[in-house]
Amino acid sequence: MFVIDNTVLSNFAKVGKLELLKDVLGDSIITKEVLEEFNLGLKRGILPKVELPFKVVELENEEIRLYEKLRVSLGKGEASCIAVAKNRKGIFLSDDLDARKTAYLLGVKVSGTIGVLALSVKTGILTLEEADRILREMVKNGFYSPIESLGEVLKGR
Repeated sequence: MFVIDNTVLSNFAKVGKLELLKDVLGDSIITKEVLEEFNLGLKRGILPKVELPFKVVELENEEIRLYEKLRVSLGKGEASCIAVAKNRKGIFLSDDLDARKTAYLLGVKVSGTIGVLALSVKTGILTLEEADRILREMVKNGFYSPIESLGEVLKGR
């Protein structure tokens, strides 16, 4: 199960590829806090009005306690996703470096936008050329990518 943060969700929404995100990830969820952040982006006109094809979950007992601790240094969305991923043994998807480091330190598996695009190529959902085209479109829409082509991360795999 994947727990999707607003950074990854927004990257795919801005280029009209939320269905691709769902196709690649299958069983995925977002937290109520991520939905709130996404809706704020809609209100501000930063994100397009789209239907989110993911189940929205609320924090449960242990998750609430971890969330409150993480809120000291992280935003609501990141903190809630890490708490859920840790408790439910999911994979946390985020492009936020601080959130990724925190998740890693807590033993939570982490990936992000680049990882999802790479997985889309590995599984044959997209060709490398199609994935690179989407990556370039995301960069045009404000995504900072440490690579120019997914071929850089797919070499030897």
